[in-house]
Amino acid sequence: MVKTSFVALVLLVLFLGCSSKEYYKPDETAGSIALTQRFDSAIIDVAAQSATFTDGMIITKDGIDTTRFPQGYRFAFKNDEWSIALKTGGKVFAVRDENVSKSLDLSKTVATIALKDDLLAVVFADNELALYAFSTGTLLFKEPASEVRAVDMRIANPRFLNDLVLFPTLDGKIVIVNAENKELVRTIIVSSDEYFNNIIYFNVVNDTLYAATPVKIYSLGEKEKRVELEVRNMSVNEKGAWVTTKQGELIALDHKLEIIKRQKFPFAHFLGLIVTDEAVYAAERAEYIIVADRALSSFKVYDFDLEEGFFFNSEEGFYFDNVYIKVK
Repeated sequence: MVKTSFVALVLLVLFLGCSSKEYYKPDETAGSIALTQRFDSAIIDVAAQSATFTDGMIITKDGIDTTRFPQGYRFAFKNDEWSIALKTGGKVFAVRDENVSKSLDLSKTVATIALKDDLLAVVFADNELALYAFSTGTLLFKEPASEVRAVDMRIANPRFLNDLVLFPTLDGKIVIVNAENKELVRTIIVSSDEYFNNIIYFNVVNDTLYAATPVKIYSLGEKEKRVELEVRNMSVNEKGAWVTTKQGELIALDHKLEIIKRQKFPFAHFLGLIVTDEAVYAAERAEYIIVADRALSSFKVYDFDLEEGFFFNSEEGFYFDNVYIKVK
């Protein structure tokens, strides 16, 4: 009887907690934003820089990509020559054009990957790092894994910077390797949380490196700086940096990560962020898109119809499940 009463009490607490959950509700909206396009398939996989649809269609930060991969592969990386997809177990499939493709079979499942010339940079799902010769599959460098418990699905790709390879790890670090000598140069700790601590944003703007985990943002230029923010989304360009947070804030920062302006949207759960030359667009789960000027001095809120399912934003618009809203 005591056990039954305890279970009933737990269920009651859970029910009351769920039923009392609060959502963002603006005082007024400036109208509705119509859908731009509806697709025949839906998103089934999302990474930091791409999304894959059930029919094999690919969306990158630049928009729809026409490359198609064999069934079971998820898109992972694209440069001017090659598009690369991954499959569980370490299988890598690269496509240059409709007549040229290439397969590699690595030792285990890959989390994220990048390619420059003949150098393939790999972060495995167990957080081990490696460099391979793309043409032959020969292992050139390996850095042992450090333990990872859980990751955010938005896993950033490695980057190449001059003669350096920058690996964003699954445990909140940036590992820098000399590409010519195949030697470890430096390891940077962005944050050290135990769970969901992988790098979700990774970019180089104006010779400054920017990175973010779900709990901290980081920059390395003339000086090194870390700022504690519970990050939902981040965008950096030549004009500055913008972040949405788990606390429902939209924040503008300068390139030194000094906060310029904060706007609070109570109970907002942000899904995506796009910054254009004219405005900042933030998509919110309760079916709103907030449009602000880049200084965040003023904003308007618009309604839109949100589909259930995965979300991804390119540089030009928001993708929800099987629909698209273009903002740029």
